[in-house]
Formats: sequence, C-alpha cells, structure tokens
Amino acid sequence: MKRLMAGVCCLLVFAAGSACADELKDASDRLQPLTERITKIGAGKSADYLKSQLAAAQETLGAVKAAIAAKNGPVALQKTELVDLQLTIAEAKAAEMEADEQLVLRRAELKKFEAQFDQLLQTGGK
Repeated sequence: MKRLMAGVCCLLVFAAGSACADELKDASDRLQPLTERITKIGAGKSADYLKSQLAAAQETLGAVKAAIAAKNGPVALQKTELVDLQLTIAEAKAAEMEADEQLVLRRAELKKFEAQFDQLLQTGGK
C-alpha cells in the first residue's frame, strides 16, 4: 500500500512539474511576439498618446522575464496574458484616434463640398 501511495505521489509531482515547464515554455515563446507588438505600437502615429499604456506593457513584460528567470510558470503565463491585454487596449486606442482623425478630415472635406454646392446653387449651375 505504501508503494502504491508513493507511486501516486511521484506521478503527481511529475505531472505538476511538466505542467509548470509547459507554462514556462509557452510564456517564453510569447515574449518575442509581445516585444514586437510593443515596438510596432511605439513606432505608430499615435505613440505619443499611448506612452502610459506602452510603459505599463513594458513593465509587465519585465515581470514576465523575471517570472521566467525564477522558473515560475503560472505567474509568467499570467503576466504574458496581461501584456497581451494591455497591448490590445493600446491598439484599440490607436485605432480610435486614427478614426477620429479621419472623421475630422472627412468633415472638413464635406464642408468644402457643401460650400461648392451652395456656390453652384447661387450661380445657377454656371
């Protein structure tokens, strides 16, 4: 009976260790794409407006690296997901800013066309 319990305990420890190793590998595999996303967002037009979001993502990325160095797979994986969410929010804000900019340009263009139309109406289409 003791051998059976010892075997079960060894199996559980092995399974937990392998799951932790998988989490570490997943977290370290996601480091490069996350770093590239931070760089891409930082090079965009709206990077000045997203400084705080990018700084938070960089800080969390540092926490991911620290967790990987400490061989803490669950925390590393959790932090990579947090960085991913932070970058998704930053990308959404950048897209919103770009859409706002396009809206302003389209409104100015519309006003110009309205003025041209009014002028045509006043001259009788000549």
